[in-house]
Amino acid sequence: MGVGLREDRIRQREARRRLGQVPVAGLAATIKALSDETRLRILALLAGGESCVCDIVEVIGVPQNLVSHHLSVLRRAGLVRDRRGQTDGRWVYYAIEPREVTRLQVELGRVLDLSHHSAVPAHCPPGPRRARS
Repeated sequence: MGVGLREDRIRQREARRRLGQVPVAGLAATIKALSDETRLRILALLAGGESCVCDIVEVIGVPQNLVSHHLSVLRRAGLVRDRRGQTDGRWVYYAIEPREVTRLQVELGRVLDLSHHSAVPAHCPPGPRRARS
């Protein structure tokens, strides 16, 4: 076995190990919830503190029904939490869920960790190569 091939196998083994440490399915679902500009704007607003839907509508400039839809997506993803007002149960207040945001930051950090990044270009041997399943 050539030195280049041995290094490739070591690199592939290490890549599989790192990939196994990242819960990609759950992370993908959370990222999907973040894949909308309005939802990102809502999260940025809520990063400043709790807000009611009427304040979010006013600041974001999106109709109430759409804000409610986006908040529902963010809530199902676990990124925000809600609570009813104590004096008037009709008012719903939303806030960021700090533990979930911290988890997201950690998991994205694992995916985007460049500490194992190699400046050495990948090497594929010449000739036909069958993919292993």
